[in-house]
Amino acid sequence: MTYSPPEQFAIIPLIPIHIGNLYLSFINSSLCMLPTLGLILLLVHLVTSNGGHLIPNAYAFSPPWVPLLLAPFLVLLQVISYCFRALSLGICLFANMMAGHSLVKISSGFAWTMLSMRGILPLVHLVPLSIVFALTGS
Repeated sequence: MTYSPPEQFAIIPLIPIHIGNLYLSFINSSLCMLPTLGLILLLVHLVTSNGGHLIPNAYAFSPPWVPLLLAPFLVLLQVISYCFRALSLGICLFANMMAGHSLVKISSGFAWTMLSMRGILPLVHLVPLSIVFALTGS
């Protein structure tokens, strides 16, 4: 059965809970969040049990001298640092790729301009053209 977009995101109470005048319910989106919550609680349990280590005798997230109450915060801090590390590496990769493409574009434009000039410049255009070929790996 195909639903239209408004029907897909409709709030549907799946498990209604009435406590006096208070109306609570598990809706479709809250039930989708339960597996994520379960995985987070499992990760916190694995970190806080076994001396604060995910793997026995290995410093996974926290050193052994860290109090047990701080271990979940250290896990959160490590996860955030890993996310920002991926973001910063992506930004560095983008900047390096952009610089490489700019270098090839400038060098090929310079070679083309030298080729269209008069005098000895059409022969000298081989220098930036060879740089372009070396950078592209051809």
